[in-house]
Amino acid sequence: MPSDPAADTADLLRREALGAFSHEIRTPLTSIRMVLELAKRQGTGGQRVLDTELSTMLDASVDDLERLANELQEFSRLERGRVVLGGGPCKLAAAVEAARELAGPELRVAGSGIDEDVTGPWDVGRLRLAIAGFAEAANRMGCGSGTVELGWARTPTGVELRFGSGEGGGAARAIGADAGFAFFRSRQYVLAMGGTVDCRRAERFVEIQVGLPGGVE
Repeated sequence: MPSDPAADTADLLRREALGAFSHEIRTPLTSIRMVLELAKRQGTGGQRVLDTELSTMLDASVDDLERLANELQEFSRLERGRVVLGGGPCKLAAAVEAARELAGPELRVAGSGIDEDVTGPWDVGRLRLAIAGFAEAANRMGCGSGTVELGWARTPTGVELRFGSGEGGGAARAIGADAGFAFFRSRQYVLAMGGTVDCRRAERFVEIQVGLPGGVE
């Protein structure tokens, strides 16, 4: 019986998403292990002593672990259709500006402004997270300059966003775990909103095209 290409692609991306998550969860775990080792050195008789600096580091690492666990749980629930998304209305320009703030100063999302009247039936909070996540992923997979070009256009069925980093050329590369878990989480958000995600990738270049349904004036 012939295989289903769409199902094969979805299964491959699911495995890559878990690979990305497994890699990223190691960072807070490593930090926690380091904090505990330093606390042990500061103590006596096998006891650990946490000063203010170590306590702050420990709290931050635990927060990161909790965030990643929550993101993985929501990723799974979205994939199984167990999450009810908000239906807007959502102004695209406002979502992009909120995503810029979320991305932080280390990642600048460039590009022309989006018309203030572009509104759609999208989940406001998750669209903001998706835009920030795609920008982060584009920077990772592209040239890593810290600036991601964001373009947009109206389509017959809605709105298209394009996240670009680097110059095209060279052999095509597949989307893998090195895209970062933010990419796979953001993709799942868009799919749950009835949208599409397509990518072109080469060495130090990526373009992520995101189709959102139902944008109206």
